[in-house]
Amino acid sequence: MTLFKEKIENREYQNKIFETAKTGNTLVVLPTGLGKTIISAMLVDYRLEKYPSSKILFLAPTKPLANQHYRTFSSLLSVKQGMASGSVSSSSRGKIYEDAQVIFATPQTIENDMEKKVIDFSDFSLLIVDEAHHAIGNYSYVKIAKRYSEQSFHPLILGLTASPASDREKIKMICSNLQIANVEIRSDDDADVVPYIQKKDIEEVKVDLPNEMIELSNNLKLLISESISELQDTGLLKNTQKSRINRVTILLLQKSLQRQMLSGKRNYYLIRGIILTSKLLKLYHAYNLLSTQSLTAFLNFLEKVQKGKAKTDKELSSNSRFIEITKRTSELIEQGIEHPKLKQLELIFSKHFNEDKKAIIFAQYRDTVEVIYNSISHLPGVRPIEFIGQGKGGLSQKEQVNIIRDFESGVYNVLVSTSVSEEGMSIKGVDIAIFYETIPSAIRNIQRRGRVGRFSAGSIFILITRGTNDEGYYWLSKKREKTMKKIIKNIKDNPDTIKQDGTLHPFI
Repeated sequence: MTLFKEKIENREYQNKIFETAKTGNTLVVLPTGLGKTIISAMLVDYRLEKYPSSKILFLAPTKPLANQHYRTFSSLLSVKQGMASGSVSSSSRGKIYEDAQVIFATPQTIENDMEKKVIDFSDFSLLIVDEAHHAIGNYSYVKIAKRYSEQSFHPLILGLTASPASDREKIKMICSNLQIANVEIRSDDDADVVPYIQKKDIEEVKVDLPNEMIELSNNLKLLISESISELQDTGLLKNTQKSRINRVTILLLQKSLQRQMLSGKRNYYLIRGIILTSKLLKLYHAYNLLSTQSLTAFLNFLEKVQKGKAKTDKELSSNSRFIEITKRTSELIEQGIEHPKLKQLELIFSKHFNEDKKAIIFAQYRDTVEVIYNSISHLPGVRPIEFIGQGKGGLSQKEQVNIIRDFESGVYNVLVSTSVSEEGMSIKGVDIAIFYETIPSAIRNIQRRGRVGRFSAGSIFILITRGTNDEGYYWLSKKREKTMKKIIKNIKDNPDTIKQDGTLHPFI
């Protein structure tokens, strides 16, 4: 036996799920903080005892998450482990695949090595897919699961997620792609998990835009309305009422126009339509920044447009109303006017935070992360750090891992983060989570909430600007989450409706 059982609390639901997972490909849907990783460690121990010379592959969507699982397993299992990431050469990774018995990796790395024939799954007896809700479409999980099932002499798959999908067909697709034969579902009101659920106090904090920002947003709405009129003058959406046209309408229209361009069509109205839809999408984004984020982030975007070389940027930056909006925004910032959410952040910290606590602030955009960081840096006892994705000018995966380590050890006590820390990260001792804005995704909301109160009670604050997308997205995500829970309950009562037969049939 390789598992340090003395380090694992004996929980009935984990034992039951483990017994099921031994028998065939299993999807485990379990609320955050209830030990999906422990179940996977128990299964790894079982498979290595059954097939001593075999290997295990543990996949996670990001390197920081894969690294976290690597560290957790190091404390639970006495077995040689390896981390395979894009930061080392494929030949070095090949040696890791040869030497280690349990390998942790991102799916993109494994897919690359799979295509280059650096990795072969013949000797692998277990594939663990963390955040299994990604196993749809062209995501690497799908290709890896198929290849693994074809090559492995002793295939078994374990899929883990806290939030599968708010659409039954997507859940069926996940099960098909992972060839799921068993489904184990627990919700936070099931009797066997209730004793382990930590209490979370959730508070909605509503704010109103000041008159100066309302005036700005009205001017921006006029600019959007003028652009819609120009679009309709070209013959596009001419039979649609202006009040029924929104960002989604424009996005769908733009995709339709782009498909026509790709098919070889070329005319003035088509080209003009693409320019105008691009302009409108930028204006909708600007409105969202103004109404739900910050004046500083809004001004940064306006100035970026002014410096842009695209025809859309040039048309916008030469528009008199756009010029006036930019000038007025700059004046308001000089006067010290900002989005009221920033003041609310300060109030939350003054009432609910001390330097012995830890907090995570989630924000949608990098510019907002920077604004928040600057806004709270001066508060007593607050030691913040920005935590953003890789991308252009972002943090490397190594930097991300180091920041999480320093946050957990207390070097920093406030993580100001984009979506990069939403998924799966088990960050010890987080007492407070603040959602700077609402998001329409039920999965992301569940993941955000899952970052707080994993080991003790926690508090969650959701900032909502009245009369903006914040309100609409808040209710949309609640509706989607309610739908997801209904679907999960239905699947739990009728698991055979989404099970696969454990063969390659779904792929043929």
